[in-house]
Amino acid sequence: MSAGSVRRWGWHRLQPEWAERVVSATRVRPGELVLDLGAGTGALTWQLAQAGARVLAVELHPGRVAALRRRFADRPQVRIISGDLVAFRLPARPFRVVANPPYAVRAQLQRRLLAHPSRMYAADLVLPRAYVHRVLAQGTGRPGWQATGGLRLPRSAFQPPPPVDSAVLQLRRR
Repeated sequence: MSAGSVRRWGWHRLQPEWAERVVSATRVRPGELVLDLGAGTGALTWQLAQAGARVLAVELHPGRVAALRRRFADRPQVRIISGDLVAFRLPARPFRVVANPPYAVRAQLQRRLLAHPSRMYAADLVLPRAYVHRVLAQGTGRPGWQATGGLRLPRSAFQPPPPVDSAVLQLRRR
């Protein structure tokens, strides 16, 4: 969603203990370049930094961007980007994504991340469970990519709880 569009700032914050579970399941390696798209208050960003990743945290909401910059001011491996996660420039070098993006942009984001010439090699996206099941049944629609289901997250993993359960959609380049 673009900053110029009229929209609500709908948001379901991932609880820190669930962020830890999500990142632990990704097996992020120290030094990997990881994008946290829709970083919110940085629950995933924090865990990714703790794992030793170099993190680009992208957030559109100005108040959350300011809070992220304060929170990670002493973490040189974390860079906060104020911008639209479906419009900002993807890195030119290999990267992976670990994110809890806004559910409203899930399909648009997936298409963008899997499009040529993206240098992404892996993504772990927290999305509505029904959407994850649909992608698993239909495939990614992009040759060279494989989708699998990961960790399941109950509504209680978020504050406020969303109306549906969630799961991690794992995308891997073949």
